Amino acid sequence: MKHEKLLKGMVTIPDSYQLVEEKNVYRNNKAVTVWRFQEDGIFSLNGPRIIIVFSNTTILSIKNLTTIPTGKLPSSQLAQEVAQKTFLKSDSSYARRLSFIRIERQQRQITLENKTAQFPVLWIKYAHANGSYNWVTLGADNQIIEMEIDSRWDYSHGRRKTEMWDNDDWVLAREKNGPQLMPPNALA
Repeated sequence: MKHEKLLKGMVTIPDSYQLVEEKNVYRNNKAVTVWRFQEDGIFSLNGPRIIIVFSNTTILSIKNLTTIPTGKLPSSQLAQEVAQKTFLKSDSSYARRLSFIRIERQQRQITLENKTAQFPVLWIKYAHANGSYNWVTLGADNQIIEMEIDSRWDYSHGRRKTEMWDNDDWVLAREKNGPQLMPPNALA
């Protein structure tokens, strides 16, 4: 399938992972498709997962939380190069209008075998000429942990505006099955 071709060189879906959910939703008032892959084809909230948000042939968002990356984080220069290549693979014409903002060291967390662990990442942030924010988050050995393009900001409320279909807690809040997330997360 064309989306699986787009993922090549960005995220590798482990052999033990299967598509557990496919749904059509709206993101920034545009129809998108969300794919969720999990081990052994078992849906598990906040468990190890890969979530991809697509629009036609463009990858809008990747959340890759399958393992704790091991090795070293890339240098700032290499991190920027990997981010730029990732954006180009997602949508080359869109990527040409991105401007680098900054790189931050951050933490991400994953729950494996009922234990939550944190790991370091580099968050590489860009602005787009359309006013959106865009980023690639890299773990050790340049592993793509997150990628997002065309993320909008609600300045008046100090929080994200774009829907967060790759965040289980946000989806629960959206479905009225969990509490509203605090800023800077989007209102569900």
